[in-house]
Amino acid sequence: MKTQKLFGIFFLFIIGTIIFIGQIKRSFAVGDTSPPEISAVNIFDVSTSSAIIQWITDEKSDSMVNYGLNKNYGVARDALFSKTHQIVIGDLTPGATHYFQIVSSDISGNQSISRGYQFLTERISKQNIEGIETIPTTREQAIVENAVEALGKVTMPESLVLLLDKLEELAEMLTDAPRIIGEPKLEIGMDYVIIRWVTDKKSNSMVSLATEEDYNPALEDSYIWKEGEPDELVLSHEINVGGLIPATIYHFQISSKPEIGTASKSDDRAFKTKSPLPEIYNIRVIKVEENSATLAWTTNAPCSTVVEYANIKTQEIRSAGDPNLIKDHTFQLVDLKLGASYSAVIKAKNEYEQEAASNPIIFTTAKDEFPPIISKINVESALYPGVENKIQTIIDWETDEASLCQVFYQEGLVLGAETSSFLKSSNFIERHVQVSTIFSPATVYKFWIECEDRAGNQTKSEDFTLLTPQQEKSILDIIIENFEQTFGWVKDIKI
Repeated sequence: MKTQKLFGIFFLFIIGTIIFIGQIKRSFAVGDTSPPEISAVNIFDVSTSSAIIQWITDEKSDSMVNYGLNKNYGVARDALFSKTHQIVIGDLTPGATHYFQIVSSDISGNQSISRGYQFLTERISKQNIEGIETIPTTREQAIVENAVEALGKVTMPESLVLLLDKLEELAEMLTDAPRIIGEPKLEIGMDYVIIRWVTDKKSNSMVSLATEEDYNPALEDSYIWKEGEPDELVLSHEINVGGLIPATIYHFQISSKPEIGTASKSDDRAFKTKSPLPEIYNIRVIKVEENSATLAWTTNAPCSTVVEYANIKTQEIRSAGDPNLIKDHTFQLVDLKLGASYSAVIKAKNEYEQEAASNPIIFTTAKDEFPPIISKINVESALYPGVENKIQTIIDWETDEASLCQVFYQEGLVLGAETSSFLKSSNFIERHVQVSTIFSPATVYKFWIECEDRAGNQTKSEDFTLLTPQQEKSILDIIIENFEQTFGWVKDIKI
């Protein structure tokens, strides 16, 4: 009696432990917990030794078929994640019933198992036909044996004529190009691509390729080179193309040709190889001011960047960045504290979300003692038509920090000549424009630019020369010039 009580207590303890562990597992379960749904199961191209199983899932999953002569199944597996699935199972027993189940697992490991299915493989006839061994598959051998047996029973000429027409029709069907099923699947790397596709009849596997630069759709053969297996006839095709250039667009076309008949070709498609992992180099601290610092760096491929910087004393962390994919980067960190030391880390990310980070860069803000840098000076002059022709001149330039600027000029290139200037700008800006209509036509001017930043640091550009356009001549002026060239005395005429 006491033993039974102890056994009952132990049994209740085991049950309670199992329930408790289940609750713990459920409490820690996160993410996707729903298995994929299997539907549209299709069995086709059943021969004496092989068959094709197709199905679809409502989310990307791998592909596995358990099959055998009984429900102790074997396994055929494809680990590529997709919503459309196709498995070719082979080495089957001719004329026998085979059983199978479909298994698909999504990326989170949730597994779904279908109900059981079955199919019957083709039988092989025992009839002996001379030369039948030249037919490469047992399925075709069985079909020929059955056909010869049926033809032996035909006695009327009309029946033979009808059969002959049917044979010609079948011959045309057999020579039809194979059908490429669905879209090719690509696995793209930095210097390689794996291209996979499926056909409805056994055929070879070929891929034609060309870079974007070399691809020419106007030519009959638009591609530069080919890769593939010209002699291997399969239903599921896979070609691995190596030696490609990173971050390069390639055009490609797949084709499959059966043993007898014409090849089937896809439309032109394109892919881009992945970029190399980002690298950050040539990091410079261009300028440190009272409340800002300007950094510059270069990446080996177009990248977006983020700068994470922290006040070393207060540990206050900030970040700023540029989402544009470029190679040469310049970035100004603002709202810094005077006399504070900062640690900055540059992070670069390429178009494939691959990321790299620099070593920390240390700098300390200080009073701005550096004058602004004047760059990208550009001058354009043109005749400005009106009652009388005027010269319109536009001078534009940039400074590396917000500055007040003024343009100075003098007519001619003689040292010590009288100097004039335009009004000094009233706003601290980095991009500057000066427009003038006071310059005379066909005249040489010398000009320069002087700028001052908020800290009072001043700078002066080098001297530049400007030659304004010549004023247009009237018809009378042209006539007089022609006379002067012919008759020297005309030049004394005063108008």
